Amino acid sequence: MFGSKQGDSPFGELRALDGNISRRSMLKYLGLGTAAVGATSLLAACGGGPGAGASGQAAKFTIGSFPGDTFLLDAVNLANNDFARNNLNVPKFITPQSGVQALQLVSAGAVNGYSSDTLLLMGAHANSTQGKRPVIIGLKNVSTTYGVVVGPNGNWPGEDATFEEKMQSLKGKSIGVSAIGAGGDLQLDLALELAGMQSSDVTHLAVGPSASAIPNMKAGRLDGYVSVQWSSGLFIARETGGSVLLDFGRPSMPETLRNQAVVCISTSESFAEEHEDVLKNWLRAQSEGSEWMLSHKDEAAEILNSGTFDGNAPEIAKAYIEHYAQDVAPKLQPMFKAPKDQVDHMIDLAVRFGNAKEGAISYEQIVPAFARA
Repeated sequence: MFGSKQGDSPFGELRALDGNISRRSMLKYLGLGTAAVGATSLLAACGGGPGAGASGQAAKFTIGSFPGDTFLLDAVNLANNDFARNNLNVPKFITPQSGVQALQLVSAGAVNGYSSDTLLLMGAHANSTQGKRPVIIGLKNVSTTYGVVVGPNGNWPGEDATFEEKMQSLKGKSIGVSAIGAGGDLQLDLALELAGMQSSDVTHLAVGPSASAIPNMKAGRLDGYVSVQWSSGLFIARETGGSVLLDFGRPSMPETLRNQAVVCISTSESFAEEHEDVLKNWLRAQSEGSEWMLSHKDEAAEILNSGTFDGNAPEIAKAYIEHYAQDVAPKLQPMFKAPKDQVDHMIDLAVRFGNAKEGAISYEQIVPAFARA
């Protein structure tokens, strides 16, 4: 879900959270203001694997996470002590600068678990060596989280306009994406294609994450921006005085666009083979966090608001929790099991987008047996 902006280092700039993710602001989530640590010290801190040690000792488990609604279950687990209750020792969250880095860390064994953009993971899987390939151990959101936010200056169609009408209103406009070729850019191209348009009908501008989109939209340099997470679209709209023109997950959107399991729970192939019991404990903790959110909506919204928006967007946090309860959670399988039809659909899209070659990925290869529905 995050476009890479890295140079030569396979790890780039890494950041470590000290376990207090609920104190990270939206701007820090978007890439600003967090101290960097070197790859060497990070790998040393992560150790050589989980290993349970003495009988009954919790297994050390390293999670890659960001503030934001996609990663809210991590923050909930931390706040409710779910990790320890499930025999996991999670000393800190590791926050890479991008999803690309996160998957590199998964392959390197420095991160044991991470909620990834599914298409990004499939590209990494297709281009990694066997054993180190990232694999899917659960589907965390089986509909898309992407959308298009537009600024206040424009003659935009109303909420009841058709998908095609809304997309046509973007023709000739400058639309920001985090990076060319990143998830948002690919989703924009897919939406244009489904609306009978060409990629060249809009100007794709790589402006980085949402923190960069907001001032550019305010200054009129961008007409719109492809948001990645559901709540970030609302936040950008609020901060710019604009609106969410298209929520790609709405029922009125084309099924190919809407019906995408865009967030998966991942680990490395070797870790899945060697530590199935540890991963099942993590999945159980995540499932417990999901159930808790549904029965403690106000508390869950406060965790999201304080951790992602620095306490400044309670209405957006509450809206997301309702969205999760109504549109996300009911579609999830028990323990986030990954059905073959949903994974195969994402494989087809990965081939369509050029993330993987035809035949490079199969359901049986990318989803371990214990994670299959």
